[in-house]
Amino acid sequence: MEKYIDPTSDLGFKLLFGREKISEPVLVDLLNALLCSSEGFEEIKTVSYLNNERSSEWKDGKSIRYDIMCETSSGHRFIVEMQKASQPKFIDRATFYMARGIAEQGYRGKKEEELEWDYSLKPVIGVFLCNFHVPALDRKPIVRAATLDEDTFKPIGVKTRYIFVQLPFFNKEEEECKNLDDKWIYNIKNMGIRQEVAFRSNSEIFKRLAEVANVATLTPEQRYHYEADVKNARDTLNQIRGAYQEGEAKGRAEGEAKGRAEGKAEGEADAKKAIARKMLKNGLGISMIASFTGLSESEIESL
Repeated sequence: MEKYIDPTSDLGFKLLFGREKISEPVLVDLLNALLCSSEGFEEIKTVSYLNNERSSEWKDGKSIRYDIMCETSSGHRFIVEMQKASQPKFIDRATFYMARGIAEQGYRGKKEEELEWDYSLKPVIGVFLCNFHVPALDRKPIVRAATLDEDTFKPIGVKTRYIFVQLPFFNKEEEECKNLDDKWIYNIKNMGIRQEVAFRSNSEIFKRLAEVANVATLTPEQRYHYEADVKNARDTLNQIRGAYQEGEAKGRAEGEAKGRAEGKAEGEADAKKAIARKMLKNGLGISMIASFTGLSESEIESL
């Protein structure tokens, strides 16, 4: 039986960081850790959770449900999302989420003569934790983005800011984590797998994280839904591994045959392409296939 919640699962992330009167301290510390090196950063003292569901702005349109939406005591709004699988046009989706967070601050539903808007917007910051490589971003653990002057690189306003955390590129061991953001990312990536909360021996916030993450503290209903969510995620991972292994075996046979005739290097390349084709047929995302095979995303797209 698992002792600690896996933060990389959809429901696990919400249980860790989105439970009112339980999760606030760990959410505040996580956001402070990710923002501490950002220009104009103000330390967050408290957060209050907002309704995370937004109805469509037009008839028959699609509604939005954020993982977490909260507001700080200084008036900043945060959209916090955990994404466990690669998605097409992910940056566009993140931009749409942020745009909705800004647009909904307008005066909606008042009388026509009262519709003037003074554009006094509350800043909206998007934190997107991704268990995959976002193709549009550099291959590094944290990407921080804002609206900048292209010549001077100085920020233009502070109304929108993005933080992308790409877990596959965080490869530090526990003893290498010196900064608070490193320690948070280490735990988010590893605590579900290793069933251990690191750094709690000398840190009150990670002691609190261990308490919040303890599966034994969940209600029977929460535990039922969490275990079902984890099972679905593991079934999907097993399908990915099965597709990879099947493709690898077929690709190796094809590659070895061709490699004997045309050279080992070309044979290995063909083997990788055969694996990639099999994974594509199983519906896997291009960035995930690239991380498994070592092929470039353009090579995979050409298949």
